[in-house]
Amino acid sequence: MTVTTKLLIKLGFFSFFLLSNLNNYASFLDEQLQYSRVRAAYKAKKPVITEKLTSMDLSLKNVNVMIKAYKYEQNVRIYVKSKDETTWRVYKEFPFNCTSGDLGPKRQEGDFQIPEGYYHVNHFNPYSTFHLSLGVSYPNKADKIKSTAAKKGGAIYMHGGCASIGCIPIEDEPIKEVYVLSVLAKNNGQGKIPIHIFPFEYSESKFNSAIKLYPEHEEFWTNIYEIEKKFEDSRSQPRIGIDASGDYYVID
Repeated sequence: MTVTTKLLIKLGFFSFFLLSNLNNYASFLDEQLQYSRVRAAYKAKKPVITEKLTSMDLSLKNVNVMIKAYKYEQNVRIYVKSKDETTWRVYKEFPFNCTSGDLGPKRQEGDFQIPEGYYHVNHFNPYSTFHLSLGVSYPNKADKIKSTAAKKGGAIYMHGGCASIGCIPIEDEPIKEVYVLSVLAKNNGQGKIPIHIFPFEYSESKFNSAIKLYPEHEEFWTNIYEIEKKFEDSRSQPRIGIDASGDYYVID
């Protein structure tokens, strides 16, 4: 085999590897666009998302997403950044259109509670009863440790429509935008899209008022807000771990 032939073979393998990786890079968006609801949402929201991202010096091809929800305020805040940045910026906010349960974490099936804690998107559902939906990774390790219930529940989503027995509903038009934005982020290589859910947007006065009404949650809320205050100070989201007692901590 000549040197030229060997070189051509190596170039052929390299080209195949490069094309395969480019195809994988686009595959999640391609996969999602096979579904009629996602195609319709993408067509409707792509111009809106493009315009907003452009105003923030971002693009469809480099955006990452983080979702934070506040139960008392009934508000969902979407943050974005480029995949090479560490600082998150507010993209938009959307209101809950209904809610369920009370302040405090979800600890068992059927308690109607919206979870509280640090989660990520674990399912993109294009066939949702509530138009489109993003799965919340409840119960996570912390929930499993903290709860003594035999059945801790599950199937928690952020979705369209107006119904909740522990989910976060934000109507159809907002979920189209959040869903498409999340698809783009995953397509850009974002492995886990955070969904962080809090009883309320932190302030010292709100915290003190809340623990007077719900003293049983003081330790839990102190734990989750220790981490959230670090984010608020820097707008850089720290990596979060869960220890053997089910408490969250910042990974150095």
